[in-house]
Amino acid sequence: MKTLGHLLIVDLTTGKIDIEPFPVEWVHQYIGGRGINSYLLYKDLKKKISPCSEDNEIIFSCGLLTGTHMPASARLHVSGKSPLTDGLGSSNIGGEFGAKLRAAGFQTLIIKGKSEKPAYLYIEKGKAALRGAGSLWGQDTRQSLQHLKEELGPKDVEVLVIGPAGENLVPFATVMTKGGHAAGRTGMGAVMGSKNLKAVVVKSRIPKTEIDPPVKTAVREYYQQILAAPRYKLFSKMSNTFVVGWAQDKGILATRNFQQGTFNGTKRIDGTDMLKHVVKRKSCYRCPVHCRAEFRIGSGPYAGATGERPDLEPTISLGSKCGLDDSDAILYLHNLCNRLGVDTLSIGGVIAFAMEAYEKGILSLDDTDGIDLSWGNPQTMEKCIRLIAQRKGLGEILSQGVCKAADIIGGGSDQFAYHAKGLELTGFDPRGLMACALGYAISTRGGDFTSIYALPETKWSPDKCREHFGTDKAADRFSTEGKGNLVKHSAIVSAVIDSLGICKVPALSLLCEFDLKREAELTSLLTGWNVDAETLLHIGERIFNIENLFNLRQGSWEQKESLPERFQNIPLNEGSAKGKTVDIWTMVQDFYTSMGWDNQGRPKIEKLRDLGLEDNI
Repeated sequence: MKTLGHLLIVDLTTGKIDIEPFPVEWVHQYIGGRGINSYLLYKDLKKKISPCSEDNEIIFSCGLLTGTHMPASARLHVSGKSPLTDGLGSSNIGGEFGAKLRAAGFQTLIIKGKSEKPAYLYIEKGKAALRGAGSLWGQDTRQSLQHLKEELGPKDVEVLVIGPAGENLVPFATVMTKGGHAAGRTGMGAVMGSKNLKAVVVKSRIPKTEIDPPVKTAVREYYQQILAAPRYKLFSKMSNTFVVGWAQDKGILATRNFQQGTFNGTKRIDGTDMLKHVVKRKSCYRCPVHCRAEFRIGSGPYAGATGERPDLEPTISLGSKCGLDDSDAILYLHNLCNRLGVDTLSIGGVIAFAMEAYEKGILSLDDTDGIDLSWGNPQTMEKCIRLIAQRKGLGEILSQGVCKAADIIGGGSDQFAYHAKGLELTGFDPRGLMACALGYAISTRGGDFTSIYALPETKWSPDKCREHFGTDKAADRFSTEGKGNLVKHSAIVSAVIDSLGICKVPALSLLCEFDLKREAELTSLLTGWNVDAETLLHIGERIFNIENLFNLRQGSWEQKESLPERFQNIPLNEGSAKGKTVDIWTMVQDFYTSMGWDNQGRPKIEKLRDLGLEDNI
């Protein structure tokens, strides 16, 4: 198969490094990226383990198309057992690292064991070595990157690095790149920290290669289709921050810890005000969208602050969810999170939870060491972020995530601890978006929108939904009908996109076909593997099922495919979703039926046989 890299296996306990051919049969079964990671975790972690023990692994896999001529082929998938959820840890990262790793000759990196002392892994030209990182330990991500740049030189070097939060084993610590990209969800930074692994560094130059005319034509056509998409200019200019206004109009903008679905300060956080601070637009490897941007604040309380503009989800998490309507403060706090190495989505969720507990009198000033947890206070939020990264005082409790923090705080706070499977929910209120609600509940990594990406609910016509999902009601965001089939299809397509290593913004947000025909054609041309869309969908279903099997083996959650009771019983009281609640169990059972699972969410033997997984039970 064209351009397939090698398998790099590092045992930090012994210092042994092995390089092996990457098995082509793995590609035919699991593609690459997310699929390979999920397969390897299921294969290697055969019993319940502690996520921060030497028994856990952290796996970095390029997608099958990462680093190729495929537009937007930048993605790298990072996986292990999650310290936050105790289930599947799974996160996806863009930038240049994946393409550089592929250029250095590696498809997948598996890291096992624990180094006796802080270390980093250095990769160059098909080789790898462990180096001491004692001088980096304790530094934030920006300081560490500057240190490595001075040590190794600025050219052709890409870095994955953790901050103090990862070193302190904060369960939602991130892995960061030098360009401000984050493998943010499920705490993979804590897994690196538990192994005394500060960074992974790759030094390589992506070669310029000629491609055959048919391949060049197909790549150009795909590129042009992205540029012609109706929302291309908006995404290119503002990333997806403009969706804040859409969520406000739909009445689903998570506000003050989901107490409301609309926010009075929406126009101050919808990305428009951030444009005045943009100094440079950026792009991931071979991406035509250019949705990334660097900023510098010139005046005001945050004058001199620099960094990366946040996308939609961090903006909601640190903004409306916490009652904050200051875009400058959001820019500053987002980049503080990046430097400390914490997930902005989880940290916004846990701070919003603490603010509601304070509002309700469950937390007092004595409990918070004098910190005023009033809504929308950026100084309070900064204090909380720093304490969480240090795991000190109130930060030690909040660093556990909303699920465990609610158990510690008590007082009925579990009623507004918003998570699914232990992972804090993202920015859409599920009471006004039923496919999103079901996606939160059934996602194999927990309460998250991106891993399911159920856009057909709001982007497809009723006729198209009837054709694909059996009912035009699938296009009605308030209806539960047809959502099992819609979310199944979205989850499978999402798994394939993550496994190919391409970005969901152009492939799904902009083009929104969800049929994988373009992707199959380009995969065949770029790799020599003659694959069609139906085969990719079949493999995507296999990936989602093995992730479910991994979660079942590692320990299930009570009522795991569910949502907090407030969403099921207490309707929104204003906005266009006023009066709505979620009948989650009806949709979950519909999803189970669509997946060929029993009523407890376990794949039936017939389904396992169909997917070639019958030996994995």
